[in-house]
Amino acid sequence: MTAASDLDALAVQSLIRLEGVCKSFGSNVVLDGVDFALHPGEIHALCGENGAGKSTCLGLLYGLHQPSGGKIFCGGLETRIDTPSHAQALGISCVFQELSLAGALSVAENIYAGRAPSRFGVVDWAKLRRRATALLSEFGLDLDVSRPVDSLPISSRQIVEIAKALSLNSRILLLDEPTSALAPDEVEALFEVLRKLTRKGIGIVYVSHHMDEIFRIADRVTVLRDGYRISTLPTSQTSQKRVVAEMIGGAHPGDVSRSGDTGGTEVLAVTALTHPGQFEDVSFAIKAGEIVGMAGLMGARRSEIVRSLVGLMPGASGSVRLHSRPVQFHSLREAMRAGIGFVPEERKTEGLFLDQTLSDNLIAASLPEHARLGVMHAASIRKAGRSAISAFGIKTRGLGERIGALSGGNQQKVMLAKWLKRAPQLLIIEEPTKGVDVGAKFQIHTELLRCAAEGMAILIVSSDFPELVSLATRILVVHEGRIMGDIAANDATEAALLQMAAGHKLGVPTGSTHHAGATL
Repeated sequence: MTAASDLDALAVQSLIRLEGVCKSFGSNVVLDGVDFALHPGEIHALCGENGAGKSTCLGLLYGLHQPSGGKIFCGGLETRIDTPSHAQALGISCVFQELSLAGALSVAENIYAGRAPSRFGVVDWAKLRRRATALLSEFGLDLDVSRPVDSLPISSRQIVEIAKALSLNSRILLLDEPTSALAPDEVEALFEVLRKLTRKGIGIVYVSHHMDEIFRIADRVTVLRDGYRISTLPTSQTSQKRVVAEMIGGAHPGDVSRSGDTGGTEVLAVTALTHPGQFEDVSFAIKAGEIVGMAGLMGARRSEIVRSLVGLMPGASGSVRLHSRPVQFHSLREAMRAGIGFVPEERKTEGLFLDQTLSDNLIAASLPEHARLGVMHAASIRKAGRSAISAFGIKTRGLGERIGALSGGNQQKVMLAKWLKRAPQLLIIEEPTKGVDVGAKFQIHTELLRCAAEGMAILIVSSDFPELVSLATRILVVHEGRIMGDIAANDATEAALLQMAAGHKLGVPTGSTHHAGATL
């Protein structure tokens, strides 16, 4: 699909290059004639919906897969990358979305795992710490390398993973969804590290579903769809709308319009909710048909607040009223019986039964509806499953497919569909589109807006500020367990939300809203 002149352009100064690469798994063609090149000192974003071929491209570059056709060139020479160890020897490192650090070991031990300096067969701990400190200081990071990794915030663990990759003297860094667990200020800290790496001539392949991030950090963007390369352009010569349209193969869906009507009856009223050491004096209300966002940076205690509301963190004082009646839940089951749905952030550990089938997961929150005289009714279960697959566009081989085999975006759709099957009067959802592609994100947003239009009250906890501005009617901003502001979404900007999330009142000048140093 690429002209000869395009190939010539791709070859110029490339650190690594794919030329006409194909990859099949059995009869399933995943990549078909893909060209891709990474230049020294550039950040090249790789975009596409789930199943477009992004992960397979990373796998080819890192030696996890071998091409079925085409060529790979490294440093201008045709190369076969046999294994990840071979890739590392060639100067290629990969940081996957799921971090591979050993939480009980120190930062220094993780960075030089299996390669610690030794003396007479004994680890030279002082030298190990000096090396790790020097490596981190190259990027302006002041981090205690003796600390166990699991005592660090997620953003710092991400930096440790990158430092581990760079300790191998990598010239090429492959990043798979590096900001999926980061708050906005932590994203900025990561971006500053990446910019420093490019100034050293390191090339970075950046895979992300976040269009705003790509257009802030990447020099070029390649779009994949259904295994084909659709385009490769400098970010300065394309746009988010064009990239999304190329990804999904149609017109850009645009922002899903939200209703500003807040005339519904009050569903939830929270007054002076306090849990010592967690949050204090939290007050807000949500009406029927309203979507309220809850924004905040990592550690803001947003999750603690909503988990207290649904009975997962008992012990708070204050007042919670549901439909004007005082409630105090001691378990999620009690909250469910009262008409509340809760979609947690961690779908793999809290939201889904990964070894169970798609069908089992879809009915997990509404079992009594599918039982007759204590026996599960197969026809009812099938009907519910097919309805959810159709409504959300879930890509699956069937209701009997194991949920753990689905993509992250499809797992997220299943988790939301499971709770919506209960038709809750109040839905509380954490990070609704975490780690999902553009198409899945649009479908989830559309479904949430449909539910609100039908009268459901929805509270969305999200670190994706543009998502909140797009979806919510109002946004609550939390800082260290306190509500810093309640702002209409039409009046909200990312800068304003970040200012309040960092602990500053809106409109009060601050020296900076960049607080990344506090987390590293």
